[in-house]
Amino acid sequence: MNPLKKEQQSVSSQVDTIMVNRFRRFKFLMAKGRVDDAIAVGGEFHEWMMLDQDESEEEILYYKEDELGEQFVEQRHI
Repeated sequence: MNPLKKEQQSVSSQVDTIMVNRFRRFKFLMAKGRVDDAIAVGGEFHEWMMLDQDESEEEILYYKEDELGEQFVEQRHI
């Protein structure tokens, strides 16, 4: 598997995990009768999923942890 495909699968897996966790949290809060909290979680999640579809200035940033560490080490040696 090439590195780009591997990275795409990793990001896809992470997004899937986030979606499952947010849905589970929403259902938990609803079951506890915490409707306002559940709606707030749903609203924040919806905003996050729709960043590219509105006039938002926010960005979703992605980085490779190992590359970030390498950059830190390089900066310390300059």
